[in-house]
Amino acid sequence: MLHLTETDLRFVVETVATSRRDYDHIVDLVRGKEDLLEPMLVDPKLTERLFREEEAFVQISPHLLFSVLLRRLRRELDKEAYILDVDTTGKRIPIFEGPAVAEMLSDKRTRDYLAEMLSSFARTNSGIVYWKERGIWHKRRFSDVDMDDMIELARIIDPKMRPALYQRIADIALFLSGIFPDHAAFFATRRKTMFSAKRTLKDYEQTGKRFYSVAALETDQVQWKPVLGTLAEKFTLARLALNSLSERYVKTLRSQYFRFPT
Repeated sequence: MLHLTETDLRFVVETVATSRRDYDHIVDLVRGKEDLLEPMLVDPKLTERLFREEEAFVQISPHLLFSVLLRRLRRELDKEAYILDVDTTGKRIPIFEGPAVAEMLSDKRTRDYLAEMLSSFARTNSGIVYWKERGIWHKRRFSDVDMDDMIELARIIDPKMRPALYQRIADIALFLSGIFPDHAAFFATRRKTMFSAKRTLKDYEQTGKRFYSVAALETDQVQWKPVLGTLAEKFTLARLALNSLSERYVKTLRSQYFRFPT
């Protein structure tokens, strides 16, 4: 489901409906009507404005931004036989998965999930948690963009809350390996030690697949259950989609939208 703000709606209407001036009326007509909004979101004038006016990126919500870019990416990949992947040296190499990625992105629920997931990393949350274990009180600060924090939190938290954390762990794996593949590839070339357990792209894929699978089984979010199952099965394609989105559209702006992984 699309989660567009009033500012988003105004931006879309003013950008796409260039032959009209009754913008307030059109906004009222399309608000909450995804069947009317969908053709507007794929209108080339939206991405043209985003690429032409750098300040436009900060005028709209991250959800609208990624909704538009994912649709643009699907249209581009429909016409391309191959897509670029990152090898263990950080070099980009062509693989013939373009049509498969485009097909995955043609599913509206998958696109909406990916847009919402990416938006969640534009704002980060952290807090201190106290818990008692084996008679001893513990204190630790947890961040929702740190995979190890989320894995540990899932271990100590109420079992009823674990499915959401399993989903978050998988999202972190997909986000980092997708938007920052060069970061993961960098650590693939360095030997891991007990003092530096940095993850490789393969590590992220294995973790993402495992936790999406568990989240799909245990989640009570009926609307996302099929999508989580798809991402567990097609994690590599989802990672390639985000690789391309990052490389083509937002690589130079990543630090403005996301906290860089450490």
